[in-house]
Amino acid sequence: MRTTTRRFALALLVVSIVAPPCVAARPLDDMISAVSMPTVNEDPRVTTELRPMYMYTKISNDFVTRGGNYSVVAAQARVALTDRFALIATKDGYIFLRPDDAVPDDEGFANYAFGLKGVFYRDDDRAFILSGGLRYEAPWGNTDVLQGNGKGTLNPFLTLAKGFGDFHVQGYTGPVLALSVDDSHFYDVALHFDYRLFERLYPLFEFNWRYALRGGHRFPIDQEGWDLVNLGSKDAGGESVASVAFGARYRVIDTVDLGAAAEFPVTSRHDILGWRVTTDLIWRPMGWQPLLPSAPDRD
Repeated sequence: MRTTTRRFALALLVVSIVAPPCVAARPLDDMISAVSMPTVNEDPRVTTELRPMYMYTKISNDFVTRGGNYSVVAAQARVALTDRFALIATKDGYIFLRPDDAVPDDEGFANYAFGLKGVFYRDDDRAFILSGGLRYEAPWGNTDVLQGNGKGTLNPFLTLAKGFGDFHVQGYTGPVLALSVDDSHFYDVALHFDYRLFERLYPLFEFNWRYALRGGHRFPIDQEGWDLVNLGSKDAGGESVASVAFGARYRVIDTVDLGAAAEFPVTSRHDILGWRVTTDLIWRPMGWQPLLPSAPDRD
């Protein structure tokens, strides 16, 4: 196992050294995707990609479990049907739950979230894009890891990005609307900032905010489960948590990005979030091309 890991790391290093500088056909292709809050914040660009990821979350000592941790191994997938529309699958995976109190250690599958994303406006000359979409989170996970409850949620969203040379800004906003009175409703805002250095390296800063529009009817507490878990806490309505994340992406080659970020709450209220480390790899097997070619421009 160690030999295989070393060979993979060496191959990745060789590729990163010998690969030519990334020359994107369009300014928007020079941008990167956000790392933190990956099941919420959606890149406005339409791409075909596979994104395996690992998240480790330290549970806040102020949470009902009095600390502990959970980790998630997952993979997102996106398919660009055209240069304007994409199918997206943004939540799945396997959860390892290790709380210190209240509930036992357990593991199981997460809920599944999928939907459609479309581009409303794109201006490559000004490096600007505005998109929107709709996701459904199906309660198909295991209840032992705080998934699989209720009737699911709907998430209409808007997402945009703007480039200023090597500096890039991306923003996301949208509600999470529960289809059962037992689950809570939320409203999310996420902001991402990065700057490209040495053609391939992108230091980044991100801000995430989740506001509970209305609590659920499942638990008689006022704490919620941040982005991964909808506890349906009765007294969570009107409460919010904000976090910041610091990290970087590295563009190994034009079709492969590596990312890592450390995330911390910045509000006095933490809910389940003590701190988190997120790592991922984004592979675009078709580059920036959609499955179906664009219609030719008419003279």
